[in-house]
Parts: sequence; structure tokens; C-alpha cells
Amino acid sequence: MNRFSWLSYGSLLLSIFSVPFFYALVYELIRIDPYFGFFLILLSIILSLIFGFIAIAKGTEKNSMATLAIIISFGSGAYFVFGL
Repeated sequence: MNRFSWLSYGSLLLSIFSVPFFYALVYELIRIDPYFGFFLILLSIILSLIFGFIAIAKGTEKNSMATLAIIISFGSGAYFVFGL
């Protein structure tokens, strides 16, 4: 039976994490070093893509949540690059 695993949930959580963290970093709602903040955002986008592609490659995994996470990651990555 196909179902979601921690890879799908982790990928979705990491892809959603980057957007509010970027806004908080830009508008100085949190006080950390900007380079470290940008590194955390980039790391969450890359890990989300890796987890999403691994979840899609697994045969026992539903693909809908992993696909949604990959789409969100690409969108937030593009927003991050163009926002800088």
C-alpha cells in the first residue's frame, strides 16, 4: 500500500520553512547574521529538493506530496535568487 513517509513530510516542511524565514530575515524580524540566514535558506531549499526527488524515486511512496514540495522549493528558490 502506498503512503507518505518522513521523506515527503520533511521535504514539504523544509520547502515551506524557507519562505517565512526569508521574509523575517529581509525585514529584520530576527537578528542573525545575514550570511548565516541566507545559508540556512539555501540549505533548506537544497535539502527539500533532495528529499523530494528521493521520495519520488521510491516505489512505495505516494508522489503527490513530494511533487508539491519540489514545486514549492523551485518557486521559493527562484524567489530567493531574484529577491537578492
